[in-house]
Amino acid sequence: MSVNSSQDFIRGDVRGQSRTLVTAGLSALVVLVVVVAVFAVVYPRATAPRGTDLHLVLPALGPGVENGSRVLLRGAEVGEVTGIDATEPGVVHVDVVLDDQAAGSLTDSFQLDYRPQNYFGVTAVNLVAMPGGESLRSGQTVRREAAPDFTMSTMIERSSIVVDGTLTRDMIDSLDEVMRYANGLSPLIETAVIFTDKVARTQRQMPSTLLGKMNDLAEAFPGFNREAMKSLDAISNNVLNKLPDGSRGVDEAYHDLMDRSLTVAADGLFGAIGTLLGSHATDLTPVVTSIKYLVDPVPQMIGGGASMAKTRKAIEQLRNTFKGNEEAKTLQIRLLLDTVPAVAGPLARMGVVDGPRVGGN
Repeated sequence: MSVNSSQDFIRGDVRGQSRTLVTAGLSALVVLVVVVAVFAVVYPRATAPRGTDLHLVLPALGPGVENGSRVLLRGAEVGEVTGIDATEPGVVHVDVVLDDQAAGSLTDSFQLDYRPQNYFGVTAVNLVAMPGGESLRSGQTVRREAAPDFTMSTMIERSSIVVDGTLTRDMIDSLDEVMRYANGLSPLIETAVIFTDKVARTQRQMPSTLLGKMNDLAEAFPGFNREAMKSLDAISNNVLNKLPDGSRGVDEAYHDLMDRSLTVAADGLFGAIGTLLGSHATDLTPVVTSIKYLVDPVPQMIGGGASMAKTRKAIEQLRNTFKGNEEAKTLQIRLLLDTVPAVAGPLARMGVVDGPRVGGN
Protein backbone atom coordinates (compact mmCIF):
# COMPACT_ATOMS: atom_id res chain seq x y z
CA MET A 1 0.00 0.00 0.00
CA SER A 2 1.43 3.35 -1.04
CA VAL A 3 1.45 6.31 1.28
CA ASN A 4 1.05 9.78 -0.22
CA SER A 5 2.54 12.76 1.55
CA SER A 6 1.68 16.35 0.92
CA GLN A 7 4.46 19.00 0.53
CA ASP A 8 3.46 22.33 1.97
CA PHE A 9 6.02 24.29 -0.02
CA ILE A 10 4.75 22.96 -3.40
CA ARG A 11 1.38 23.94 -4.68
CA GLY A 12 -1.09 21.45 -6.19
CA ASP A 13 -2.42 18.09 -5.35
CA VAL A 14 -0.32 15.10 -4.37
CA ARG A 15 0.17 13.86 -7.92
CA GLY A 16 1.29 17.29 -9.14
CA GLN A 17 3.68 17.64 -6.25
CA SER A 18 5.20 14.23 -7.08
CA ARG A 19 5.75 15.19 -10.72
CA THR A 20 7.42 18.42 -9.66
CA LEU A 21 9.75 16.63 -7.27
CA VAL A 22 10.76 14.03 -9.89
CA THR A 23 11.41 16.73 -12.45
CA ALA A 24 13.55 18.73 -10.00
CA GLY A 25 15.53 15.61 -8.99
CA LEU A 26 16.22 14.64 -12.59
CA SER A 27 17.28 18.19 -13.43
CA ALA A 28 19.68 18.30 -10.47
CA LEU A 29 21.14 14.93 -11.50
CA VAL A 30 21.68 16.11 -15.08
CA VAL A 31 23.37 19.33 -13.85
CA LEU A 32 25.62 17.30 -11.52
CA VAL A 33 26.62 14.97 -14.35
CA VAL A 34 27.42 17.92 -16.62
CA VAL A 35 29.54 19.62 -13.93
CA VAL A 36 31.48 16.42 -13.26
CA ALA A 37 32.03 15.90 -16.97
CA VAL A 38 33.27 19.47 -17.38
CA PHE A 39 35.75 19.24 -14.52
CA ALA A 40 36.86 15.70 -15.35
CA VAL A 41 37.18 15.96 -19.12
CA VAL A 42 36.70 19.41 -20.52
CA TYR A 43 38.68 21.47 -17.96
CA PRO A 44 41.85 19.32 -18.11
CA ARG A 45 41.76 19.47 -21.88
CA ALA A 46 41.15 23.21 -21.86
CA THR A 47 43.97 23.93 -19.38
CA ALA A 48 46.44 21.37 -20.74
CA PRO A 49 49.72 22.94 -21.94
CA ARG A 50 49.99 23.44 -25.64
CA GLY A 51 53.15 23.36 -27.63
CA THR A 52 55.74 20.86 -28.82
CA ASP A 53 55.40 17.43 -27.22
CA LEU A 54 58.66 15.56 -26.54
CA HIS A 55 59.20 12.07 -25.21
CA LEU A 56 62.43 11.84 -23.20
CA VAL A 57 64.13 8.55 -22.38
CA LEU A 58 66.47 9.15 -19.43
CA PRO A 59 68.66 6.93 -17.22
CA ALA A 60 67.20 8.30 -13.97
CA LEU A 61 64.61 10.70 -12.61
CA GLY A 62 65.57 13.61 -10.39
CA PRO A 63 64.20 13.73 -6.83
CA GLY A 64 60.94 15.67 -6.69
CA VAL A 65 60.18 15.58 -10.42
CA GLU A 66 56.49 14.79 -11.00
CA ASN A 67 53.62 15.69 -13.31
CA GLY A 68 53.42 19.46 -13.47
CA SER A 69 57.10 20.06 -12.72
CA ARG A 70 58.53 23.00 -14.64
CA VAL A 71 60.93 22.81 -17.56
CA LEU A 72 63.58 25.60 -17.59
CA LEU A 73 65.68 27.04 -20.36
CA ARG A 74 68.28 29.66 -19.36
CA GLY A 75 66.41 30.14 -16.07
CA ALA A 76 62.99 30.82 -17.65
CA GLU A 77 59.97 28.48 -17.65
CA VAL A 78 59.40 27.08 -21.13
CA GLY A 79 57.20 24.08 -20.42
CA GLU A 80 56.21 21.41 -17.94
CA VAL A 81 56.27 17.68 -17.34
CA THR A 82 53.06 15.96 -18.48
CA GLY A 83 53.85 12.31 -17.86
CA ILE A 84 56.28 9.94 -16.13
CA ASP A 85 56.73 6.21 -16.63
CA ALA A 86 59.35 4.38 -14.59
CA THR A 87 58.13 0.82 -15.06
CA GLU A 88 60.88 -0.18 -17.52
CA PRO A 89 64.11 -1.26 -15.74
CA GLY A 90 67.09 1.05 -16.19
CA VAL A 91 65.27 3.91 -17.92
CA VAL A 92 62.61 6.51 -17.18
CA HIS A 93 60.18 7.84 -19.78
CA VAL A 94 59.29 11.49 -19.29
CA ASP A 95 56.82 13.41 -21.45
CA VAL A 96 57.24 17.19 -21.59
CA VAL A 97 55.53 20.00 -23.46
CA LEU A 98 57.63 22.98 -24.58
CA ASP A 99 56.57 26.39 -25.80
CA ASP A 100 56.77 26.64 -29.55
CA GLN A 101 59.16 29.58 -29.28
CA ALA A 102 61.49 27.69 -26.91
CA ALA A 103 61.28 24.54 -29.01
CA GLY A 104 62.21 26.58 -32.08
CA SER A 105 65.42 27.76 -30.37
CA LEU A 106 66.53 24.21 -29.49
CA THR A 107 67.83 21.26 -31.48
CA ASP A 108 67.86 17.57 -30.64
CA SER A 109 71.44 17.95 -29.35
CA PHE A 110 70.33 19.73 -26.14
CA GLN A 111 71.56 18.51 -22.76
CA LEU A 112 69.40 17.93 -19.70
CA ASP A 113 69.88 18.02 -15.93
CA TYR A 114 67.88 18.41 -12.74
CA ARG A 115 68.30 21.47 -10.52
CA PRO A 116 66.31 23.64 -8.07
CA GLN A 117 63.77 25.95 -9.60
CA ASN A 118 63.98 28.47 -6.74
CA TYR A 119 65.49 28.99 -3.28
CA PHE A 120 62.89 26.67 -1.75
CA GLY A 121 64.45 23.67 -3.50
CA VAL A 122 61.58 22.83 -5.87
CA THR A 123 63.07 20.56 -8.53
CA ALA A 124 62.78 21.40 -12.22
CA VAL A 125 64.01 19.89 -15.49
CA ASN A 126 66.70 22.16 -16.94
CA LEU A 127 67.51 22.20 -20.65
CA VAL A 128 70.87 23.39 -21.99
CA ALA A 129 71.08 24.42 -25.64
CA MET A 130 73.99 22.92 -27.54
CA PRO A 131 75.31 23.63 -31.05
CA GLY A 132 74.54 21.31 -33.91
CA GLY A 133 71.68 18.89 -34.29
CA GLU A 134 68.31 19.13 -36.04
CA SER A 135 65.21 21.12 -35.17
CA LEU A 136 62.73 19.58 -32.73
CA ARG A 137 59.37 18.35 -33.91
CA SER A 138 56.29 17.49 -31.90
CA GLY A 139 56.11 13.85 -30.81
CA GLN A 140 59.85 13.29 -31.20
CA THR A 141 61.64 10.86 -28.85
CA VAL A 142 64.97 12.03 -27.45
CA ARG A 143 67.32 9.67 -25.61
CA ARG A 144 70.00 10.82 -23.22
CA GLU A 145 72.69 8.66 -21.60
CA ALA A 146 73.26 11.07 -18.70
CA ALA A 147 71.05 13.39 -16.68
CA PRO A 148 73.15 15.09 -13.94
CA ASP A 149 71.41 15.61 -10.63
CA PHE A 150 72.04 19.07 -9.10
CA THR A 151 68.99 19.14 -6.87
CA MET A 152 69.06 20.43 -3.32
CA SER A 153 68.11 17.06 -1.82
CA THR A 154 71.06 15.38 -3.56
CA MET A 155 73.39 18.15 -2.39
CA ILE A 156 72.24 17.69 1.21
CA GLU A 157 72.63 13.92 0.91
CA ARG A 158 76.18 14.18 -0.45
CA SER A 159 77.08 16.79 2.16
CA SER A 160 75.96 14.44 4.91
CA ILE A 161 78.16 11.72 3.41
CA VAL A 162 81.16 14.08 3.38
CA VAL A 163 80.48 15.19 6.94
CA ASP A 164 80.07 11.60 8.08
CA GLY A 165 83.45 10.69 6.56
CA THR A 166 85.43 13.74 7.74
CA LEU A 167 83.86 14.87 11.01
CA THR A 168 85.74 12.34 13.11
CA ARG A 169 86.72 12.55 16.76
CA ASP A 170 90.16 13.92 15.85
CA MET A 171 88.55 16.63 13.71
CA ILE A 172 86.21 17.58 16.55
CA ASP A 173 89.14 17.77 18.97
CA SER A 174 91.04 19.97 16.49
CA LEU A 175 88.04 22.29 16.16
CA ASP A 176 87.83 22.49 19.95
CA GLU A 177 91.50 23.51 20.07
CA VAL A 178 90.92 26.15 17.40
CA MET A 179 88.01 27.59 19.35
CA ARG A 180 90.07 27.59 22.55
CA TYR A 181 92.92 29.45 20.85
CA ALA A 182 90.42 31.87 19.30
CA ASN A 183 89.00 32.60 22.75
CA GLY A 184 92.53 33.17 24.02
CA LEU A 185 93.18 35.70 21.25
CA SER A 186 90.06 37.68 22.10
CA PRO A 187 91.88 39.97 24.63
CA LEU A 188 94.60 40.64 22.06
CA ILE A 189 92.07 41.56 19.40
CA GLU A 190 90.17 43.73 21.87
CA THR A 191 93.41 45.48 22.83
CA ALA A 192 94.22 46.14 19.17
CA VAL A 193 90.76 47.64 18.64
CA ILE A 194 91.12 49.86 21.72
CA PHE A 195 94.62 50.94 20.66
CA THR A 196 93.40 51.80 17.16
CA ASP A 197 90.52 53.78 18.62
CA LYS A 198 92.88 55.71 20.91
CA VAL A 199 95.19 56.51 18.00
CA ALA A 200 92.24 57.75 15.95
CA ARG A 201 91.11 59.96 18.85
CA THR A 202 94.52 61.45 19.64
CA GLN A 203 96.03 62.12 16.20
CA ARG A 204 96.05 65.80 15.26
CA GLN A 205 97.43 65.68 11.73
CA MET A 206 96.26 64.40 8.39
CA PRO A 207 97.22 60.86 7.38
CA SER A 208 99.32 62.28 4.52
CA THR A 209 101.50 64.15 7.05
CA LEU A 210 101.80 61.09 9.26
CA LEU A 211 102.75 58.93 6.28
CA GLY A 212 105.41 61.48 5.32
CA LYS A 213 106.93 61.26 8.78
CA MET A 214 106.72 57.49 8.62
CA ASN A 215 108.61 57.65 5.33
CA ASP A 216 111.34 59.71 7.02
CA LEU A 217 111.64 57.03 9.68
CA ALA A 218 111.66 54.26 7.11
CA GLU A 219 114.61 55.83 5.27
CA ALA A 220 116.90 54.69 8.08
CA PHE A 221 115.82 51.06 7.83
CA PRO A 222 117.91 50.06 4.77
CA GLY A 223 121.14 51.13 6.46
CA PHE A 224 120.04 49.50 9.71
CA ASN A 225 119.23 46.28 7.89
CA ARG A 226 122.61 46.26 6.13
CA GLU A 227 124.47 46.71 9.40
CA ALA A 228 122.28 44.09 11.06
CA MET A 229 123.07 41.65 8.24
CA LYS A 230 126.77 42.43 8.61
CA SER A 231 126.54 41.76 12.35
CA LEU A 232 124.80 38.44 11.76
CA ASP A 233 127.40 37.55 9.13
CA ALA A 234 130.21 38.41 11.55
CA ILE A 235 128.61 36.28 14.24
CA SER A 236 128.10 33.43 11.79
CA ASN A 237 131.66 33.57 10.42
CA ASN A 238 133.50 34.00 13.70
CA VAL A 239 136.26 31.73 14.86
CA LEU A 240 133.86 29.52 16.80
CA ASN A 241 132.14 28.44 13.57
CA LYS A 242 135.28 27.71 11.53
CA LEU A 243 137.57 24.70 11.35
CA PRO A 244 141.37 25.00 11.25
CA ASP A 245 141.31 24.65 7.44
CA GLY A 246 138.97 27.66 7.10
CA SER A 247 135.80 25.74 6.27
CA ARG A 248 132.57 26.17 8.20
CA GLY A 249 131.92 23.78 11.03
CA VAL A 250 132.29 23.24 14.76
CA ASP A 251 135.91 23.11 15.93
CA GLU A 252 135.58 20.59 18.73
CA ALA A 253 139.20 21.01 19.80
CA TYR A 254 138.82 24.79 20.13
CA HIS A 255 135.59 24.41 22.07
CA ASP A 256 137.22 21.86 24.38
CA LEU A 257 140.10 24.32 24.97
CA MET A 258 137.66 27.13 25.76
CA ASP A 259 135.72 24.85 28.09
CA ARG A 260 138.86 23.83 29.96
CA SER A 261 140.01 27.49 30.17
CA LEU A 262 136.69 28.60 31.61
CA THR A 263 136.74 25.71 34.05
CA VAL A 264 140.25 26.68 35.23
CA ALA A 265 139.22 30.34 35.50
CA ALA A 266 136.09 29.47 37.46
CA ASP A 267 137.68 26.98 39.82
CA GLY A 268 141.30 28.16 40.00
CA LEU A 269 140.98 31.95 39.80
CA PHE A 270 137.55 33.03 40.96
CA GLY A 271 137.26 30.05 43.29
CA ALA A 272 140.56 30.96 44.93
CA ILE A 273 139.48 34.60 45.21
CA GLY A 274 136.25 33.55 46.84
CA THR A 275 138.10 31.30 49.26
CA LEU A 276 140.52 34.12 50.10
CA LEU A 277 137.72 36.62 50.70
CA GLY A 278 135.78 34.12 52.75
CA SER A 279 138.73 33.22 55.00
CA HIS A 280 140.07 36.80 55.47
CA ALA A 281 136.87 38.81 55.66
CA THR A 282 137.93 40.58 58.89
CA ASP A 283 141.43 41.30 57.54
CA LEU A 284 140.18 42.86 54.30
CA THR A 285 137.66 45.16 55.96
CA PRO A 286 140.25 47.83 57.00
CA VAL A 287 141.77 47.79 53.51
CA VAL A 288 138.39 48.33 51.84
CA THR A 289 137.55 51.08 54.31
CA SER A 290 140.85 52.86 53.62
CA ILE A 291 140.25 52.71 49.86
CA LYS A 292 136.79 54.14 50.41
CA TYR A 293 138.15 57.09 52.34
CA LEU A 294 140.70 57.76 49.60
CA VAL A 295 138.13 57.56 46.74
CA ASP A 296 135.29 59.56 48.34
CA PRO A 297 136.95 63.02 47.88
CA VAL A 298 137.64 62.43 44.17
CA PRO A 299 134.16 63.50 42.92
CA GLN A 300 134.44 66.69 44.98
CA MET A 301 137.88 67.41 43.53
CA ILE A 302 136.65 67.21 39.93
CA GLY A 303 133.47 69.20 40.63
CA GLY A 304 130.90 66.42 40.68
CA GLY A 305 128.35 66.11 37.89
CA ALA A 306 128.55 69.81 36.96
CA SER A 307 132.10 69.37 35.66
CA MET A 308 130.96 66.76 33.17
CA ALA A 309 128.35 69.15 31.77
CA LYS A 310 130.95 71.90 31.45
CA THR A 311 133.40 69.50 29.82
CA ARG A 312 130.78 68.49 27.25
CA LYS A 313 130.08 72.18 26.58
CA ALA A 314 133.81 72.81 26.04
CA ILE A 315 134.05 69.93 23.60
CA GLU A 316 131.03 71.22 21.72
CA GLN A 317 132.59 74.69 21.50
CA LEU A 318 135.83 73.20 20.17
CA ARG A 319 133.88 71.54 17.39
CA ASN A 320 132.57 74.93 16.31
CA THR A 321 135.88 76.84 16.56
CA PHE A 322 136.55 76.98 12.82
CA LYS A 323 134.07 79.04 10.80
CA GLY A 324 134.08 80.42 7.30
CA ASN A 325 134.84 79.03 3.86
CA GLU A 326 137.75 76.86 2.81
CA GLU A 327 139.96 79.85 1.80
CA ALA A 328 139.49 81.87 4.98
CA LYS A 329 138.69 80.04 8.17
CA THR A 330 138.40 81.86 11.49
CA LEU A 331 139.45 80.27 14.75
CA GLN A 332 137.11 81.13 17.58
CA ILE A 333 138.01 79.86 21.05
CA ARG A 334 136.31 80.63 24.32
CA LEU A 335 138.14 79.25 27.38
CA LEU A 336 135.87 77.68 29.95
CA LEU A 337 138.50 75.63 31.75
CA ASP A 338 138.85 78.19 34.55
CA THR A 339 135.32 77.37 35.64
CA VAL A 340 136.33 73.79 36.32
CA PRO A 341 137.29 73.63 40.05
CA ALA A 342 140.21 71.25 39.39
CA VAL A 343 141.75 73.84 36.98
CA ALA A 344 140.58 77.15 38.45
CA GLY A 345 142.64 76.73 41.65
CA PRO A 346 146.02 76.14 39.97
CA LEU A 347 145.41 78.99 37.51
CA ALA A 348 144.64 81.42 40.35
CA ARG A 349 147.82 80.39 42.26
CA MET A 350 149.88 80.93 39.12
CA GLY A 351 148.47 84.47 38.83
CA VAL A 352 147.03 83.83 35.39
CA VAL A 353 143.53 84.84 36.49
CA ASP A 354 142.12 86.51 39.54
CA GLY A 355 139.54 83.81 39.97
CA PRO A 356 136.75 82.02 38.13
CA ARG A 357 134.15 84.29 36.53
CA VAL A 358 130.67 83.36 35.44
CA GLY A 359 131.28 83.90 31.75
CA GLY A 360 134.77 82.31 31.70
CA ASN A 361 138.22 83.90 31.20
